[in-house]
Amino acid sequence: MLDEYSAQVVTVEVLRHLERHRAAIAASEEKVRAEARIALARVEQAYGESGLPAPYLRALVAELESAVPERWRAVAAPFSELEARGFGIWRNGDFVARVVYVFTGLCVGGLCVAAPFIPIWEKWFPFALSIAGYFLPDAQMRWQRRRYARQLGEVVRDFAALQPRLEEAVKLTDLLGEVPAGEKTGGKR
Repeated sequence: MLDEYSAQVVTVEVLRHLERHRAAIAASEEKVRAEARIALARVEQAYGESGLPAPYLRALVAELESAVPERWRAVAAPFSELEARGFGIWRNGDFVARVVYVFTGLCVGGLCVAAPFIPIWEKWFPFALSIAGYFLPDAQMRWQRRRYARQLGEVVRDFAALQPRLEEAVKLTDLLGEVPAGEKTGGKR
């Protein structure tokens, strides 16, 4: 099959479509299924215009319609809730929270340098910890978004692994089309 209609590319396209509407549809299974159907209808239309074998597309759409909405929703709903709560970051990482993180880093770093049982003697350590404290809310958000992207990548990888099975749905006669009646003898008369 063409790469443009491979299971991986079509899955990415469906996920992109779902992601554009994530805030509005992640909580409702029916809405997710409807949006996935809209995304797959676009693929079906483009595929139909290309004149490629229909059995492959039927197998691909059946596979994606049955599993992608549930898999996406299982990942997207918790992420959307977490995102709505500001990723659980104290005060949503505003300036006051960042200043508190800076002073906390400075105090903890100072205690680490002063404590005789912790083998840190570098005097710059508290300042490095305080600078890291300023960027802690950003790091937490980036961590959660990266985790979410990795989970979506797993969904894509799982469906890309189905490609050989989907290609088995296409027979040689689907690729060649109908053979004229006089040519079915293999050229011998």
